[in-house]
Amino acid sequence: MRMDIYREDILDHYENPRNQGELEGEGVKSARDANASCGDMVEIYLRIEKGIIVDVKWKGIGCAITTASASKLSEYLQGRTLKIVREMSEEELLQKGVGFEVNPGRIKCLVLPIKVVKKLV
Repeated sequence: MRMDIYREDILDHYENPRNQGELEGEGVKSARDANASCGDMVEIYLRIEKGIIVDVKWKGIGCAITTASASKLSEYLQGRTLKIVREMSEEELLQKGVGFEVNPGRIKCLVLPIKVVKKLV
């Protein structure tokens, strides 16, 4: 049952990704990274005002896992302080921000957006 819920969540965010696009202007930071083994690439944009992430956008090319992870993480980050996100481990961001698990062979896909966020904060 639990895996079915994860699968539905992944498919929803893959088919209807949230916060796709780019940000420009004052207070915007961006970074990108790629998974050389499968070709996935993610670029994340954060608009930061007074230490708070006020907007998040992302773009990329990736499998369902990478896309869903970037989409869910983009929702989670909005309104959070840089300090809190900076202090979170990759594992905490995975649990709280993404909230689903994958088999060990797909971990690189799942954590790619998290690695990009950690570059930014």
